[in-house]
Amino acid sequence: MFSTVVKRLLQGLLVLFAVMVLIFVLLRLIPGDPARQMSTIASEEAVQALRHEMGIDKSIPEQFVNYCGNLLHGNLGYSWFQKTDVINVIKMSWSKTATEMMFAIVPAIILGMVFGVLAAMYQHTWIDKFISTCSIIEQSMPNYWIAIMLIQVICSKLRLLPASGYKDYTYAILPAFILALPLIGIIAKNVRTNMLGSVGQDFVKAAKARGVPGAATLFGYAIRNSLIPIITIIGGQLGGLLGNCIIIEYIFSIPGIGLHILNAILRRDYYLVQALVMLVSAVFVIINTAIDISYLYLDPRIRKAQGGL
Repeated sequence: MFSTVVKRLLQGLLVLFAVMVLIFVLLRLIPGDPARQMSTIASEEAVQALRHEMGIDKSIPEQFVNYCGNLLHGNLGYSWFQKTDVINVIKMSWSKTATEMMFAIVPAIILGMVFGVLAAMYQHTWIDKFISTCSIIEQSMPNYWIAIMLIQVICSKLRLLPASGYKDYTYAILPAFILALPLIGIIAKNVRTNMLGSVGQDFVKAAKARGVPGAATLFGYAIRNSLIPIITIIGGQLGGLLGNCIIIEYIFSIPGIGLHILNAILRRDYYLVQALVMLVSAVFVIINTAIDISYLYLDPRIRKAQGGL
């Protein structure tokens, strides 16, 4: 089992290196000169001097070697548009996005599990139909449209929550709710499907035949057997949630990771884009690695196959 964990960690590092190479090369192949964008009316000589100062006048392989050398010394680069080191931009922005994500993920998982279990328990009743319909609606509505509508109602008319900027956690409540809506629907739908599939399995029927109470059968057997596919789905959706942060942070003008990525791409702020994309990729890799490792603890058959009990 230890070898499996090490293998997953090495695979994660390989993925991060591949992402680093890909984003580094693609950024420099995209049309647009960051030096010219910073100095639109400057002379050609001034622009060339700025390109040399930024280190983008060399070939792509030379730039990559220099970048890797700086990374080994803990230097992520300098943001010429933000006028500060990239690490400072990350320090200022990561907590805002992390607050949004936590406010979105935790309630989404709890509510999605509850609604999914209720829909499975009351299969083919009005409760099941209502939850299933709401799940489809939540997944179908564009998040930018929901954001605009809720800003109009909750922020402008009712004045219950702030509409833009970020000063404290209250500014993250409405964006987090919008991020959580489709995730609730996806989790609820898949919990219902997996629960119904587990209830018909032989081990659940055997538990009922032994006189195990219905609630114990449901929560001790059916739900536990459904955890692996549900966790897989949640892990896959977290990547999409990070992507949606770019749109939501732009609409609400929250200076988080998503908004900085968007602005950095538009400005061709190479080092900031590289660092932020690597940060998002690292979070995604860590989550999926943790999910893969959790399989070893959730399913004894997988532990046995990997040589551990």
